[in-house]
Amino acid sequence: MKIEAHRLSGLGNIILLVDLIRQPGEINSPNIKKIIHESKIHFDQLITIEPPKEPLVDLSVQIFNNDGSKAKNCINGARCLTKYVSDSGLIPQKKFSVNTDGGIWQLSDNQDGSFSVEMPPPNFTQGQESLPTINSNKKYVLEVEDISLEVALINIGNPHAVHYLDDIVDFPLTSIGIKLQDSSWFPDGINFGVAKVNSTNNIDLRVYERGAGETLACGSGACAAVVAGCHEGLLDDDVEVNFKKGKLNISYKKHSGTLIARGGADYLDHLSLEI
Repeated sequence: MKIEAHRLSGLGNIILLVDLIRQPGEINSPNIKKIIHESKIHFDQLITIEPPKEPLVDLSVQIFNNDGSKAKNCINGARCLTKYVSDSGLIPQKKFSVNTDGGIWQLSDNQDGSFSVEMPPPNFTQGQESLPTINSNKKYVLEVEDISLEVALINIGNPHAVHYLDDIVDFPLTSIGIKLQDSSWFPDGINFGVAKVNSTNNIDLRVYERGAGETLACGSGACAAVVAGCHEGLLDDDVEVNFKKGKLNISYKKHSGTLIARGGADYLDHLSLEI
């Protein structure tokens, strides 16, 4: 069976969108593994667009990593989705809501050409049952490959561990990321980010995503890093996050929990997939 798909880029994070409203079909983990191994099509995440599954939302989505595992959030994917929905006329209004496994996205196609994603407030308690006792800095100290990681744990619909340090360029992100996936601390895996503060409103960030490895950009990772930095007193409310392929603007209001990511998205190509 052939199915049509659209490939977009959110700061180099490659998103494959499959519109299951305008065409019949089903996407699942075996389908995705077939797409990867037989079609040789590169993507970081695949998002299916589906009819709303609850009242007061306009659409529903499912999010898959390129290894076939499910994800609950993908902020770069959300911006790509916003561009596709707006450009294709799937929904006429410029603001709409989407149900995900990690909560509801409020999406906006902005007049300046950017796209915004407002998401539920971050959660600071999920997934901490297997971790060491929190230290005086309200962080968890993890020893991996003779490196002492002082991490903040934040759930942005999916779980993130954030480690701030002075040099992220030479940090062995992939090897540490792999070890964390296999550790007893995170039985369901973890998205691991390393961040460097340039100023109170600017940081550099690298992220190892569970199920995908290091990606060129990670929107939920940017949100997690800014939330961690704000609570640590390192950052202001509005922060520019630098990735290898561009920048993402994150606004976080600590007292209300309001969290908004804003940035661009680019259309790459239209594909016909055999599933």
